[in-house]
Amino acid sequence: MKPLVVLILLLLPLTLPAQPTCPDMPFIRGLRIYGGDDETNLPVIIKEDTARASAETDLATFLTIRFDVNENMPPRLRIRFFHCDKDWNIDTDFFVRDEFFTYTRQLLYEPATTGTKHYQWRFRNRFPSEDHPFVRFLYSGNWIFDIVDEFDDETIYASGRFIVVENIVRSGLRVTNDIWTQYNPPFDEVHRLRLSIAVPDQLFADYVRSVDFYKNFDLYHQYRVDSYDRQPNTFVEGIGLREKTFLFENLPPGNGYRVLDLRSPAIYPDGKIITRFEGPDFTRFRFGSDASRYFGSAETLPLRSFDADYLCVRFELEHTRIEHADVFVAGIFNHWDPQPEDRLVFDEDIEHYIVDRWLLRGTYDYQYMLGRYDEERGYVVDQDWISLEGNTWDANNLYWAIVYYDDDEFGGVHRAVGFASAVGGR
Repeated sequence: MKPLVVLILLLLPLTLPAQPTCPDMPFIRGLRIYGGDDETNLPVIIKEDTARASAETDLATFLTIRFDVNENMPPRLRIRFFHCDKDWNIDTDFFVRDEFFTYTRQLLYEPATTGTKHYQWRFRNRFPSEDHPFVRFLYSGNWIFDIVDEFDDETIYASGRFIVVENIVRSGLRVTNDIWTQYNPPFDEVHRLRLSIAVPDQLFADYVRSVDFYKNFDLYHQYRVDSYDRQPNTFVEGIGLREKTFLFENLPPGNGYRVLDLRSPAIYPDGKIITRFEGPDFTRFRFGSDASRYFGSAETLPLRSFDADYLCVRFELEHTRIEHADVFVAGIFNHWDPQPEDRLVFDEDIEHYIVDRWLLRGTYDYQYMLGRYDEERGYVVDQDWISLEGNTWDANNLYWAIVYYDDDEFGGVHRAVGFASAVGGR
């Protein structure tokens, strides 16, 4: 008689680490907005009728919008453009919101190369251009756009921001290193921005009241200097005069960007979750970094490249649990405006923060930040870019300034009449 073997299974609660997986790909993927044909350009262009001034600023005269879709046939979409005030609120004035010149009639697509798995069509069009004669930016200033279904304007698939400039106010920007004596290292290293302008005769000098400073490719955080709404770190010299100076002091430069190079299929093959070849990231609170290559942008493989496809990329930060805030990853892939899908999940077993994202092959600048996503406001509040990334004068940021003119015509449109840029760092 054979012995009876009894297997007793002990059922215990099973706790698995909170491992994320790559999310479903959005309908609109890889959205990029840039001036001219170079994706490393800022999303800032010169207004058509002041194009002669473009040589003074190196700004393009047209905007490029690019994205990919994975459909058997090119989808029926259109793009709506909206002029905004300097706070990015859509203008509702009838004269400014011209429906005839602010949406596309037909989008033009290019087919992807054979073998591409994650998209079949690429949209890459210029605005304004002969291909889209009904799109004109009649007013300078801040603009946003929505990509919507051709038959359902309420369905918004993606949005973006850009700025149209009249370069009629001569401007010069200077960035210098300074010490903020109220704080200890590394929080004490700050930049001082000084913009000098000369208002031409065709403008009322007193209507040039405010300047917004931006850093790199982040259009979601402006640093404003206003003649009539001064803050502790802002100053204006020459109020009411044609020659003015706008100063913003004690601006932390942060740290140089981390770099992720996904171009090589030998290092990062298709068909699996991609982890960094060098291993997980670590905090850089007291460490500097090399100079950023793209000032927070990216350079992706061209459409006709054999390997120009999307990869499931894992961002992994080795760090003990942080109780007071969540960790987010930011880059041009989310326009430096992290959303809930950019929040890293903490793995208790290995004490790593992890999130998976779809990225087109290329080289990306990115960073980690602390904060808390506010559902009602739709963005991360209490943002902290220093605790994980550090702060140093060596961060070679591209600072740029937009000079606004509060025009009393057409209900008080905010025109962008000047542009200047400078690189800060040692």
